[in-house]
Amino acid sequence: MFSFSRKERTGIIILLLIIFILIVAGKLIPYFIPSDKPDFSKWEAEVNAYLAQTEKKNDVAAEFHPVVFNPNEVDSVTLFNIGIPHKVVVNWMKYLGKGGRFAEKEGVKKIFGMTPELFDKLDRYMVIPPVKLPVAKVEENVFRPKPENGTIRDTSIRRPFIKKEKQNVKMQELNSTDSLHLLDIPGIGPVFASRIIRYRNLLGGFYSVGQLREVYGMREENFIAVSQYFTADQSALKTFNINFSTIQEIGRHPYIGFKAARRIINFRDKMGKFSSSDDLAPVISADSLKKLIPYIKFIQ
Repeated sequence: MFSFSRKERTGIIILLLIIFILIVAGKLIPYFIPSDKPDFSKWEAEVNAYLAQTEKKNDVAAEFHPVVFNPNEVDSVTLFNIGIPHKVVVNWMKYLGKGGRFAEKEGVKKIFGMTPELFDKLDRYMVIPPVKLPVAKVEENVFRPKPENGTIRDTSIRRPFIKKEKQNVKMQELNSTDSLHLLDIPGIGPVFASRIIRYRNLLGGFYSVGQLREVYGMREENFIAVSQYFTADQSALKTFNINFSTIQEIGRHPYIGFKAARRIINFRDKMGKFSSSDDLAPVISADSLKKLIPYIKFIQ
């Protein structure tokens, strides 16, 4: 059994009494000393303003970057790059994934989420190639006389297909033309027009017509056929500063890639900023560096 002395018992009683007084005081003080309630109205107003601004931004359509495309063969990346809302792209891909096809452009209006305003923007950039029909027979003579030998000669002929060449094709500057005008060039259809514009955006522009050889799917015979209609203005190139660009900005360039971008960043961190193209020689192959030089700046 625990036993306490008289002084210890007195101390315990006093301690319990103090605790009781503190508890009672904590309950009674608010009644005698009114405290101001914190005013959250300003904070709530700022939160509401932020939420309203966020919703407004979400409702605003993405920036529109049109390219010519076939609505039956387009991919989701192209649609997103154009600036089509996410829900419309998803519904578009679902329709094509189930085997759906648009016989005419107006069919795109039926995609869930497609608005009349958005369709009007896309209308002139959508191209559905005509269905190739078989060559029909053309009868030269309705009446077929019977020859003396008793046999009948088949006088039906096939109408030859005559490919129409585009006349008076104007020269186009690669860095300023759009995908719609690219269709005026013999040998360029919606697919190649879209690829040329996409590759131009990745590069930052063409400094040479010969760079068209690098466009995906461009064969040498195609290049020879179309290159005569183009010029390339080097003053329109978009350059970037190799000394301050991030790994994402450097790595997305077709002549670098993300592996080389990591080497560039690591080398820059160790050795300091680059002052000329010679400083990049240890981290980039000679061929890539030669093609890359027109696009980079060495601002310290």
